[in-house]
Amino acid sequence: MTTYSVYKPDTRSYDYYQSDAPGNGTHAGSPPVRLGRSPLGATPDQAAWRVPPDARKVGSGAMPMGRIATMGSAGALGDVDISSPWTWIVGGVIAYFAWKGLR
Repeated sequence: MTTYSVYKPDTRSYDYYQSDAPGNGTHAGSPPVRLGRSPLGATPDQAAWRVPPDARKVGSGAMPMGRIATMGSAGALGDVDISSPWTWIVGGVIAYFAWKGLR
């Protein structure tokens, strides 16, 4: 059984989850490597362990236990790649039509 801790910034605490998937405790090596799409690197959500889908919440507390992980859910714009020219083109088209609609 493996324990995961997910940080909650609004309460400055951790939610604890347990999964029946076999694990090596807290000494499981590095999380899977995920390269960030920006020149600054990966975000914590991209680079951290993911809580398995079968994990169940077992509590919460001020200190992490087991693996520090993420639920893997970014915000609405969390996966937008601002370094891509297509992002700027699509954003410009949306801005143009919004401007035209407000005139």
